[in-house]
Amino acid sequence: MKTSIVVPMWNEEKRVENSYNKLYEYISKSDLDIQIVFATNGCTDKTVDIINELKKKDSNLIHYDYPESIGKGKAIQQAFEMVQTPYVIFMDCDIATDLKHVPEVIEHLENGADVVIGSRKLKDSECKRGFKRRIFSTFYNSMVRTLFRSKLRDHQCGFKGFRRKSFLTSLNDIESSGWFWDTEILIKAQRRNLKVVEIPVHWEDLDEQWSKFNLLGDTKKMAINLIRFRWKLFAPWFQQLIKFLVVGVSNTLVSIFILWLLDFTIGRGFWGYPFAYLIGTTNSFILNKLFTFKKKRFTKITIFRYFIYLGLGIIAGTIYSLIAIFLEVIIGLNYVYASFGGTIIHFMVQFVFYKFIVFKMKVKKWE
Repeated sequence: MKTSIVVPMWNEEKRVENSYNKLYEYISKSDLDIQIVFATNGCTDKTVDIINELKKKDSNLIHYDYPESIGKGKAIQQAFEMVQTPYVIFMDCDIATDLKHVPEVIEHLENGADVVIGSRKLKDSECKRGFKRRIFSTFYNSMVRTLFRSKLRDHQCGFKGFRRKSFLTSLNDIESSGWFWDTEILIKAQRRNLKVVEIPVHWEDLDEQWSKFNLLGDTKKMAINLIRFRWKLFAPWFQQLIKFLVVGVSNTLVSIFILWLLDFTIGRGFWGYPFAYLIGTTNSFILNKLFTFKKKRFTKITIFRYFIYLGLGIIAGTIYSLIAIFLEVIIGLNYVYASFGGTIIHFMVQFVFYKFIVFKMKVKKWE
C-alpha cells in the first residue's frame, strides 16, 4: 500500500457505515493504492461493533481501537505510528471534503511536500456551511494567523495529508490530543520550515450536531486555548520575565495597600514607607519563588535567599536612583522620563540578580 486514509471516530454509530461506503466506493473506482484505517477511541455506542462487521466483508479495512478516551488528535497520531505507508491522509468522519481531491494531495506529497492541507478559504474553494460555523471559522483562523504568524488560511479543515517519514520524528512533542491537534501540527510544521501546501477544496457541512454549537461559549474557550498555546511557545526566560513583571505590579499594589491601611488606622508616619516596602518585597519574594522561578520547596536556604533578595533589591534600587539622576542632571531629561528610564534599568537588573543569583544559588548542606 502507498497511502492510508485515517478516519478518527468517537461514538459515530450513525455515520461510520456511510463513511466507509463513500471511501470504499471511491477507492474501488480509482486506480490509487489506498487502504482505509478507522481509529476509534473511547466509544460507548455501537461504532466498534459496526466496524467489526465491516471488517468481515472487507479484509483490507484496518481498525485501531483505543478503549479509553484519548482524543481525536491522539487517536490519529497513534494510527500514524502504526501504519506503514509512506503517505497518510486523515479525514473527519463526515467526509465533508470531496474525495476528488485525494489524488491532488498524493501528487503534492510525491513532489516533495511534507504536509498538504485542504482549505475552505482560498479563492477557488467551494464551501457550504452554516452561518455560525462560518463566523467561528473566520474568528479562529484570524487568531491563529495573528498569534502565530501562520501563513495558512484554514487550520481546521478535516482533510490533511502527511509525508509519514517527515512527521514521525515530530509527533512526540505534540501536546494536544483533541480538536487543537491539527492546528498545533500546522503551527509547528511551519516553525520547523517543513513544506506545507494548501489546496482549495470542495467542502460541504454534513455535521448534524453542529446546531448544538455554542458560538460565544466555544469561541471563548478556544480563544483561551490559543492564548495558552501561544504562551507555551515563548522561550522560558521570556515567560519568567513576564511573570516577574506581573509580580512587580503586585508588589507595588501591596505596598500601596499597606500605606493606605496604615493611614486609615494607626497612621503611617515616616516608618510606614520602609514597612510597606518590606511587606511588598516579602510578597514579591514568595511569588517569584513559587510562580516565576518555580522553587516550590521551603528549606533552610529559603531564609538565606530571602536576605540576599532584600540586599540585591537595595542594590537595584540604588542603581535606579543613580540612573534617574544621571538621565535628569547630566542628560537633561524631564524627571518623568528619567524616572521611567531608571525603572526599566532597575527592573532588568533585578530580574538578572534574582534569576542568576538568588534563585540559582545552591548550598548543598542546606538543600
